[in-house]
Amino acid sequence: MTSVPTELYHHHHDHYQQGTNSKLLTTSMNTINTNDDMIQIKAQRELGIIEKLCSTYGFVYCCHRDGRYFFHFSEYKNDIHQAKIGDVVEFETTIDKRKKKPVAVNITPANSEIIGENRVDGTIAVVARQQALQHNGFPQFDFMPDGKVTYVKKGETYFLPYGLTDLQEPTIPVKVGDQVSFNVGQDRRTNQFFARNVALIEKSIPSQTLSNTKRFRGVISTMKDSFGFIEREDALKEIFFHITEFGPNVATNTIQPGIEVEFDIQDRHNKEVACNIIILPKGTVEFDEIDKAPYIGRILQPLKSKKVDDTLTGRLLYDAMDKKMSELPFGERDRCGLYTLLENDIVQFVIAKDKRDGMMRATQIALLDQSFLKSKEQRQMGIVIKLDNTTGGQIKCLSLDQIVSFRFSEVMKDNFQISEGDPLEFTLSANTNNGDVSQAIRIKLISKDNLMNGNGNELRLTGIVERDANDNRTERNGRSNEMSDAKQQTNSNEPVTTPVHRQQEPGIIRYISDGIESTVQYVSTNLSNTPTLYCGDKVEFSMASGNKLASNIILLERHRAHGWIAIVREGKGFIEQSGATDNIEPIAFSMNSFSSDSTQIDLGDEVEFSLRKVSGRLTAENIVKIPLTINNFYSILPTVHRGRVVSPVRMITNDDCEVLGRIQKIADDGIPGECYTFSITGIKNKRVILLPNDPVTFSVAVGLDYSKRAMNIVLENETRKGKVDTVKGQFGFIDFACEENKKIFFHNSEIEGGFELRAGDEVEFYAQYNLKSGKPCASKLRRINNLQRPDRLITKLKSINFDENTRQKLVIVRQPRNADEKSKGFTSARIERAPGTLIKSQN
Repeated sequence: MTSVPTELYHHHHDHYQQGTNSKLLTTSMNTINTNDDMIQIKAQRELGIIEKLCSTYGFVYCCHRDGRYFFHFSEYKNDIHQAKIGDVVEFETTIDKRKKKPVAVNITPANSEIIGENRVDGTIAVVARQQALQHNGFPQFDFMPDGKVTYVKKGETYFLPYGLTDLQEPTIPVKVGDQVSFNVGQDRRTNQFFARNVALIEKSIPSQTLSNTKRFRGVISTMKDSFGFIEREDALKEIFFHITEFGPNVATNTIQPGIEVEFDIQDRHNKEVACNIIILPKGTVEFDEIDKAPYIGRILQPLKSKKVDDTLTGRLLYDAMDKKMSELPFGERDRCGLYTLLENDIVQFVIAKDKRDGMMRATQIALLDQSFLKSKEQRQMGIVIKLDNTTGGQIKCLSLDQIVSFRFSEVMKDNFQISEGDPLEFTLSANTNNGDVSQAIRIKLISKDNLMNGNGNELRLTGIVERDANDNRTERNGRSNEMSDAKQQTNSNEPVTTPVHRQQEPGIIRYISDGIESTVQYVSTNLSNTPTLYCGDKVEFSMASGNKLASNIILLERHRAHGWIAIVREGKGFIEQSGATDNIEPIAFSMNSFSSDSTQIDLGDEVEFSLRKVSGRLTAENIVKIPLTINNFYSILPTVHRGRVVSPVRMITNDDCEVLGRIQKIADDGIPGECYTFSITGIKNKRVILLPNDPVTFSVAVGLDYSKRAMNIVLENETRKGKVDTVKGQFGFIDFACEENKKIFFHNSEIEGGFELRAGDEVEFYAQYNLKSGKPCASKLRRINNLQRPDRLITKLKSINFDENTRQKLVIVRQPRNADEKSKGFTSARIERAPGTLIKSQN
């Protein structure tokens, strides 16, 4: 137990409570006056630690209230070259007149420790062994000695640390139990108390019986903060211990309940305590004599809630050797597992006899499988759909079509690892701690064959995958990124956004049986010849009557879709699927889904891919670039037409786009004509940005299904005009509406002529999609506005006559321009004046 020793503040030490030091612990900053005079705060001394030292200034941290103050070296009233980080100082606070912030002034070195004059009698509890660590030639102020001195005051025991340097006679060794006297010291930086000036009073007399008796053994039963209790092996009682008795080489986090230990017993202040404790290998301490002969019994009374006074709350009935039925108690630790035992369960156990009091009890209790056969317990089957690494997870019950939770402690065997998709057998029970919600107990792992044949005969069917199983995959921004994490971690050292793990969802197979179309669920663990399935795959599977899950699934034919890269934007994009119409949504994809090098992918490339449905929308995976076959679908007519863009191919949001646009034909007389659909494959320069009402030339192509599309689309004038909005270093933005943005990006490397652009400049440029990011950007910029002085001002200046001898000359330092680079001229009001005269500014 630790506390503030009152010995430190005895009346003989009144000088510690007077003057400046008494205010170090109790005073607070007075109200700060922040008027123009900035008077100094009433002088009061604070205690602090030098936290940082720079070339001419530093920072001091106030020990007794949260505050960090700036100080200049000129305020240090001693040799500043002797100051170092961690030194204890006293200082006053005032207000910096310029910054209006508190600063430290009148800084003087102070003692880091207060040592009381009273001597206190105590006993060595732990012998100090370690020297104080050195850092840059100085002892670390946060070093904690490993020695302990104990003393009693008002019936309570206190422990104070001490080190080898605290011994008055370092040459005289001390041992545990030696009577000593010491002073109590307090480190003013950490408020930690220590035993200082430790002097030996009387050597402890070793017990004559201690050398003749063996050391004691036991198991740690309880722990609280830095002390606990050990259940002794030799007696039916517990003994107190402090963690310092384990010595400095034992990590405190290893001292936990259940650890087997060996120790000595000492009498300290008429109380037995354990000392000189060492940790033993598991299984060394034995409280019982166990009869190895197995017995079969029946649970008469299951375990109740754990009580402090009565741990053996369970009862079982068994046939004893004398042919008579006998009862035995058992407790929580007597089960082979932590799963629930119910009344009338058939169990196997052995009998243990406590060495200390001879009490008999049942232990190593294991539930037998025949218990499920004889009882009327209704067992359920299900699939693990979600796992929590620490507690348990969720099971989808097949017969009741509901999801129930479970805990790992309810698994009847701990020699296997549960994974998502594993088939389990369990019993449903009401959880009284959670509103009687159903939970799974007494869980057993079963084979897939047992799951398949558990409810009836097996049928062999053929179907098409309608929705794939989302097994062990992650979702980021609403899209599947199955391989993104591994690739980003290996190819870059930048931080990666942590993905959100989704709950496993079963897939759906659509099939026809006896002329009736139906669906059945499946999980990836039931796949036989492939690790995963995609939408459209043709499969063969087994299904038992009454079971709602397909098993033994075999892939017959892989479905591969075709399409063209329509939009690419920052590592993701959309694909125009082959044969798409206005009603078919685009296919989303990620660059991580390409089987080959994704850097070689460009707009309009033809790809082959598998479909997967994620969050209700189709995504492409296992994407492979293939040779273009667009000419096999469409035949281009030779006539070239003029037209205008009605709606372009464009990105709307991160999750929505238009991969099909429309062009309206314009006759030679300017009359609008028929509209044609077009896609990215119909544009000759696929990097150019098309906007509504842009004039274009195109040809009409006829497909194999006699549908018509616009092909060979060329923008008549690719030059765009706009006004520079902002310039930020090496890049800027132009006011130009494009897709969802009202401004378009440009880099200074794209400016022609080598001139510098400013906000408000009118420029001509080409609007294209960036080759790397896919975002709209401006290239080949050229300034078109004239920034020379207007003619009216030049004419006015020429008409003004000045006297060369008496006139004052005005030298232009820079042209009128505001700092924001936007507004023209100066913002201050202008005053009329006569030509040739100057008006001095009035401060």
